Amino acid sequence: MKAALIGCGAIAGRWIRSLLADGRIEIAVLVDPDQQAAHALADRYELSPVFATTLDETLTLAPVDVVVNLTPPDHHYSVSRESLAHGLHVLTEKPLALSLPDALDLVHLARERGLLLAVMQNRGTDPGFLAFCATVHLNAEPPFAITTDTLVTLPSPGFRSSQHLPVTTDLAVHALDQVRALITAPPTEVTCTETPTGFLAPHSAIATIIVRFADGSLFTYRGGYIADPLLRTDANGDWRVEAHDFASRWAPDPTSSRKPAEPGPPAYQRCITAMVDALHQPGTAPVPAVGNLGSIALLDAALRSAASRRPVPVPEVPDVRP
Repeated sequence: MKAALIGCGAIAGRWIRSLLADGRIEIAVLVDPDQQAAHALADRYELSPVFATTLDETLTLAPVDVVVNLTPPDHHYSVSRESLAHGLHVLTEKPLALSLPDALDLVHLARERGLLLAVMQNRGTDPGFLAFCATVHLNAEPPFAITTDTLVTLPSPGFRSSQHLPVTTDLAVHALDQVRALITAPPTEVTCTETPTGFLAPHSAIATIIVRFADGSLFTYRGGYIADPLLRTDANGDWRVEAHDFASRWAPDPTSSRKPAEPGPPAYQRCITAMVDALHQPGTAPVPAVGNLGSIALLDAALRSAASRRPVPVPEVPDVRP
């Protein structure tokens, strides 16, 4: 199969390395309005692709089967929808979309066309974090009081300096995947704020998100892009869980070159391999992005709360199982 990789920013290297290691998908086209970035990416990984600036241009230049959507979050829905409408499978970076209706629209369109729609969920499937979740569930009963800090530095802000609510849409989405592995009760309400801290760096901001759950559990998130690397956490976050007669913490060392909790490639590469596996299954392509709809419901509520500056109920995810 041949792929068009749309978006040649920093995250593209991670996808290219994983796809080259897998070998089942050829990167046939690099698509980006910034052609200098696209050519630099091709040179770095010794690729010989066609170059294009838009998906429409791509379709006139080269036949492709798959789109890898690495555009900024506020472009994810439109690029994925256009790709599916053209009959192309879609592998997309998180988030799937910025609203639950848009995410559901993508799921329904992929189902109608018999196409694969898969989204990156590497933090929520990290082996070390899942082991922590298993320990919590084995030793404690809900309700839980959960807090996490995710404070990261960036060598370059990239698209985030011009993105609306970049912490919520690009960083907190990981924690929304993760908390769903810890708290299985339905979420009921979200309160979210995001405040720029431009006095630290042009792209710096801090977001706080509070989620209430039907079983009484409470999740509090604080995350942001910060300037000083000495203050950062691991990208997986610093997690604390309390329950009746129980407390536990999971805080990977951000300065450690530790190996994964299980032998094998990092979680993001495992996710990409699973996407490619699904793409090569016989019969109608599955839509694994269905499993991400719960996280998008939380993101949807968080963005509406940040806009209204008040708590917002979490929209119910309809049963879209085939």
